[in-house]
Formats: sequence, C-alpha cells, structure tokens
Amino acid sequence: MKSVTPEAPKIKAELPKVESIKTLSDMTSVGFEWKMIPSNRIEGYMLYRLDPGSVDGKLKRVATIADRYSSHYVDENLRPGSQYVYQMSTYNAEGFESLQSKPVRVKTAPMVSSVSFVRAIANLPKRIKVIWRPHQDLRVKGYIVERSTVAKPGEWEKIAEVKNRLSAEYIDKEIKPEEIYVYRVRVKLCNGLVSRPSTEVKAITKPLPKPPLGLTATQDLPRKIHLQWQPSRSPDVYYYKVYRSPFANAFYSYRAKTDVTYYDDKVDDDGKIYYYKVTAVDKDGLESPIPEVPVMGSTLPKPAAPTITAAKTAFNQGIIFWEPGDDRADRYDVIRTHWEGLTKQERTFTNIYGNKFVDKFMKPGVKYTYRVVEIDKNGLRSEPSEAVDLYIEARR
Repeated sequence: MKSVTPEAPKIKAELPKVESIKTLSDMTSVGFEWKMIPSNRIEGYMLYRLDPGSVDGKLKRVATIADRYSSHYVDENLRPGSQYVYQMSTYNAEGFESLQSKPVRVKTAPMVSSVSFVRAIANLPKRIKVIWRPHQDLRVKGYIVERSTVAKPGEWEKIAEVKNRLSAEYIDKEIKPEEIYVYRVRVKLCNGLVSRPSTEVKAITKPLPKPPLGLTATQDLPRKIHLQWQPSRSPDVYYYKVYRSPFANAFYSYRAKTDVTYYDDKVDDDGKIYYYKVTAVDKDGLESPIPEVPVMGSTLPKPAAPTITAAKTAFNQGIIFWEPGDDRADRYDVIRTHWEGLTKQERTFTNIYGNKFVDKFMKPGVKYTYRVVEIDKNGLRSEPSEAVDLYIEARR
C-alpha cells in the first residue's frame, strides 16, 4: 500500500465497484473497512480524499492498495477535529479504474484540550513557579510551558518540556527581578500532537530589597574607618554587605557582612583612602543593587614632622630646640645616630614632653646626628624631622 500522485483516472465502468465502506476515526487517522472483491479482474483499490478547505474542491488520490484481497486500510497524518470526504475505486492490471464509490464523510476526533487549571506563583526570589492540574487523558505524555512578557505581548517562547502526565509544576529561573511574565501550558500526546494553549497567567518575581541610605565614612580615626548608614526600608533584610575599593571608579571587592547598620574597617596604614558601597540582602538571598556613587573614607594621617629650630653644644652636652609640625603633638621621640668604626649606632630617647632636648651622653670627638619625631595622643608617629649634627671637640 502506498500513496501516489495520480494522473486523471482512466475509467472502465464494467469493473466492480467498492461497496459497503465503514470507517472508524481518531484524532489523526481514519480506519477503513470494505467488502473485499476477490475477482481476478482487479489488482487492488484506490483511495481518494477531499481535504477540508481544499481550493479546487476535488478529491485526490492518497493511496493505492495493491492487493484485491485487502479489506482494511488506515489513512494517517490527518488534522484533529476536521471533516474529510473519501471515495474508493478498484483498478486492473492495465491501470483502468472502476466508477468511484459513494462519498463517505468522516470527521476526526477533536484534539484534547489543554490543562483545565494553571497558576503562576509570584513573589518568589529569582524564580516563578508555574503549577497546573495533571491531565486526565491517558494519551498525554507531558506538557510544554511557554512564556511571554507584558513588555512584548504575543511573543511566546517555549521554555520547557515537562515529561510525564502526572507532573504538575515548572520553576522558571531564567528571569529578571521585578518583571511581569506571562505563562501558558500545552499538553503533548504520545503521538506527538500538541494541544492549543491553556489560559494565560501572570506573575512577577520578588523585588530586590531597598538599599540602605545615608552611608557615611570617617576620615579622622587612627587605623580604622567607621562606616554607618540608615537601615533598608525593606522589612525582611537579613544583613548588609560592605564593598571597598582603593579608587572611586574601580572594581569594588567584597569586604564584610554585618547584621547591624555600621562597620569598622581596620586598616594598617595612616592616611589611607578607601571608597565604600553598602547593599542590603534579604532572607531569600536577594541583594539590593550596588549604588553607583561611593562614599570616601580615610584613616587619620600621620602627624606633621616637627622642625628643628636650633641645635648647639654647651658643657659637653647637646641642646636641640624644635617647633611642632601641627597641633596634634602630644610628645616626641629624639633619634640619635653616630658611627663607631664601621658600625652605625642608634639610640632613641622617648616620651619627651616640651620642645627641648638635652643630650648628656655625648662623647668628645664623635659626630652625632639628631632627628625628632612627633607623636599624637593616638600613638601615631610623624616622619622624622630634618637632621642636624652636633660635635664636641676632643681634648688634646
């Protein structure tokens, strides 16, 4: 049995006609049964079909059944819920055909409808959950989930194929925050047919938490930068993330997380500048957008170096006077160096209050070099001052 592309049939009226055609149909096929004609005058049978919506309204040959003892045939690949008209004829070895049978009208079974209930669950973090009622038809082998957006209505894309008739959900994770999505479901049958779509349902993902406001950063604390901000207005914020960069427009690396609205960033450097951004993270792990504008903070810089204003010797002692580098001076250290042969010797005189130092431990004939370091109340030390040299003549 095969389908053919026919020429105009050559009719021989005396050939026996096909009688008593019975049909049985489903969604995509029609089964035929007719009264067999075992006459040696024929070779087999021809099946003609008029498709729904045919332009010329003519029947076309769709099959040649090449055995006169056949009495059954199935016409496949039809459209569900459509009406077809069929006629049959016999043919002989010379290719002549009999007069055609009476027309038989057959309507294929309608395609099963889609799921009767579908729902999209909104306000979930980074996902939307689509659920439906499993289909009752045992021919259903799975479901096709399609998605569109409110911004592009009518533009549907297939995002998933869910296998098994009893499956009842799909979780869409390929989505953007705070965007409205539209979903629909089709059922897929064992023969590959796909139903029309279900009703459309809409959902929106959970919005990102609101960022914290009013971020400030100190610039006057020793070896740390204190950050403080106002809490996020979102009710389910779980903690905050602090980001830091040495440059305003560079990459910001993760620094810390805290469940309070402040953070002390400890820095082992004086006068060090950093830029900060802070985000809020909710109980589902959603993070607010990283702010575009950073806040600058810095550690307290070193005190300014003092200036030595006078240096002299008297009574085998060295005397040095200086002025403070700024108003932060709390005390001073004096660093003295000299050479003994090829070895450099250094001694530091600490905790000097006031602006004068007397060195009572000088040896005649040795050149001493002095530098003064300013120390503030936090213990921060300035760079050493410019050096001065003192020398006591050795007695002959």
